[in-house]
Amino acid sequence: MTTFLISFFAFVAVMLIMLLVYGVWAQFLGRRNKAKKKRMQSIHNAVHLGGQSLSSAQDSAFEAWLRSRSRTFEQFEKLLQRAQSPLTAGRLMGLMLLLFTVVVVLALLFQTNLILLLVLAVVIASTPVLWLSRQSNQRRQAFGEKLPEALDYISRAMRAGHGLTSAIGMVGKEFPGPIGHEFKTVIDEIGFGIPFKDAIGQLADRVQTSDLNFFVISIMIQHETGGNLTELLDGLASTLRERVKLRGKIRTLSSEGRASAWILGSMPFVLIVLLALINPGYISLLWTTPQGQKLLLIGGGLMAVGILLLNRIIQIKV
Repeated sequence: MTTFLISFFAFVAVMLIMLLVYGVWAQFLGRRNKAKKKRMQSIHNAVHLGGQSLSSAQDSAFEAWLRSRSRTFEQFEKLLQRAQSPLTAGRLMGLMLLLFTVVVVLALLFQTNLILLLVLAVVIASTPVLWLSRQSNQRRQAFGEKLPEALDYISRAMRAGHGLTSAIGMVGKEFPGPIGHEFKTVIDEIGFGIPFKDAIGQLADRVQTSDLNFFVISIMIQHETGGNLTELLDGLASTLRERVKLRGKIRTLSSEGRASAWILGSMPFVLIVLLALINPGYISLLWTTPQGQKLLLIGGGLMAVGILLLNRIIQIKV
């Protein structure tokens, strides 16, 4: 049975690698795709749209089918958009499947415990999503830190006689990414005929921060009811600036808890490495015997619960 499983997963791994090689060749070396890329690049240079909005024009029928059937596929697309990754959701899912299959094949070759094998495969296959989530969070944090300054810029530009759309376009030109890129995308969408309300709403969907939601809701309300927008933006910028300061203070006060989480979480792995260097035969019992593999599963589960609890303790919402 084990030989059959090894042969099956090895076959699946080889097929996935062949499909990956073919996909790379079709994407970068195919004649039709070269012509398509050249046309899309010319459009990109003309309108300076983000890569995610252009990539939708190159979607395959399979990706369109997955988008209509799978909510997870849509979540992956939004995650890739927030992280500004050049990958597509289909390629991300293919990469995760490839990592899962390779880990399963290697684990079967070394006769690893089945439950430990599946847990290890799922963890390693999830690393691309975890990395993209980290990139998305860093980008969201950078956006939030620059948002009060951008609102002050829009308010000053409107006092100088510019309209709201023009002021947002100036932020897109003058500010660096990610905030400059996102505001420039709004102007590009408006230029392509998307209503202002929809374009500014899509900005909130892309970034997904509470601070930006305040700005978007305020703009939508003012757009429908009227009022002094410059005073509204000044007050909102002041409020958001105070929120940024408060988050910085909370991060400083919670630094001890975050340091404890890092130390406690990394200590078992450091000890395993040290023991493997000092006495490999002693520590190898953890993964070469059924009892040791059970201990690894129990310890890994307890560590995961502890890390989640520590994360909940140090995450203070403002």
